Parts: sequence; structure tokens; C-alpha cells
Amino acid sequence: MTTEKQTDGGAENFGKCCEELKQVMSGEDFEPLITTGGDGILYMSVGLIDIEEDEPGMVDHPVFFCPFCGTKVQDPEKVRELFEDSDNA
Repeated sequence: MTTEKQTDGGAENFGKCCEELKQVMSGEDFEPLITTGGDGILYMSVGLIDIEEDEPGMVDHPVFFCPFCGTKVQDPEKVRELFEDSDNA
């Protein structure tokens, strides 16, 4: 799944659990691989996919637990509901 990413990285909504996640999401010198999508869901880029454009596209997956401290950051059921709502729109 590819998503449109917010430019702020979403560090104001996520990253409150530990300084590491906050730093990774608010990096200014690089494109963060953990960020908030336009739908408000926290995603981690997990791979690349070939598309017809010049650059490969990123494949993202929702993150439910902080990869640094293990704190639950999203509820899988709420993420699933958001996906279902966007499919029905």
C-alpha cells in the first residue's frame, strides 16, 4: 500500500512515547521511513515497488507498536475501520 505522506511527519500526533520515534519522524535532513499518512495513520515504509515513473514507489504498512520502545501507538481495529471507511467513500 502506498500513501501520500504529510510533510510534518506526524511527530505531533505520534512520537510521544519516546524521544527516538519523535526524532525519526521529525528528521529534516532525510525522508523519514516512519511517518503519518494523509489519513492520520502511522506508517512504516517496508519496501520499494517498481512503478512506471522514474523513481520506485514506497510500500507502507501501518505501525501498531513503537519500534523503539514497544508502546502501543495505534489500535488495529481503528486502523481497519479507517481503511473500510475510505474504501466506501
